[in-house]
Amino acid sequence: MLRVRTAGPLGYCFGVSQAYEKAVKFAQEYGPVYSLGPLAHNEVVVKNLIQNHVYNIQEDDITPGMNVAITAHGAPPETYRMLEEMECKILDCTCPIVRRSQKVVSQHLDGFDIVIFGDPDHQEVIALNGWAKGAKFVGNFYDLFTPGQELKELKLGRKVGIISQTTKIPSQFADFVTTLVNRNIERLNEVRMVNTICPIVSARVNETRKLSQDVDMMFVVGSQESANTRNLDTVCRQTITRAKGMVEPWAVTLVQNTDQVRDVLSDWFVENEMAFPIVGVTAGTSTPIEVVKEVVNKLKELLYERESGNQRQGDE
Repeated sequence: MLRVRTAGPLGYCFGVSQAYEKAVKFAQEYGPVYSLGPLAHNEVVVKNLIQNHVYNIQEDDITPGMNVAITAHGAPPETYRMLEEMECKILDCTCPIVRRSQKVVSQHLDGFDIVIFGDPDHQEVIALNGWAKGAKFVGNFYDLFTPGQELKELKLGRKVGIISQTTKIPSQFADFVTTLVNRNIERLNEVRMVNTICPIVSARVNETRKLSQDVDMMFVVGSQESANTRNLDTVCRQTITRAKGMVEPWAVTLVQNTDQVRDVLSDWFVENEMAFPIVGVTAGTSTPIEVVKEVVNKLKELLYERESGNQRQGDE
């Protein structure tokens, strides 16, 4: 029986892969590159970039003439203007799908009140709001409501355009759109919902949900800083809860490397002394495939050790 299963093809999405390659090549040709925030939200990627002379900085650290990279998450128009005024050499690593979102709000929703479904403090959403020239609403599903569970007064006009952060869970975006429209239907003449969720993210969410239904425990490989990785963790917990009625502490674990794997399996074996779990593995789209393979190999190694140990005990 296959005891370690993965949620379809894992590794970088196109946007992260492109940003990484562009930044490294640029640094080789023009010298050190300074990224406005992490080029991708993953500690391993950040360390690898530093080794290739790509460093994280904040806007306050910029000096005239610097080589500055816009991350895969994008930046608002005012950032580009500021860099141009400081005569910086700009390397634009914005993900093509994020760039499409920016064009949607800046070009295709002219005359619409724009609503952005996303995390207000996320770099991508901050940039998107800048391209929208200030959306009427930026937030997630529960941000639509007051503490008393009443729908907030958003002061929307007759024409509303709704767009999502690219790494959101599609079903949550659908719930958001449905609630927003249902609660404001009397005042709306036209609604445009543009699905800007990354297809790779959508596919990984679907594969993760399917896998979570058929395993005993899930490992989500990636960084807590990655919105996409945290969303996958949520999908796993929701799915396992529906399938089993509850989530044990070891049922879903977000890991950055192999160090946590042994402890989680040990907890499983304490409660399931003679059993062997079927383990699922998924990963955020900013997680290097090498890290995923290390986690998978460590799981296989530990399960083999356990099985061999039980066999030896049985022969004694």
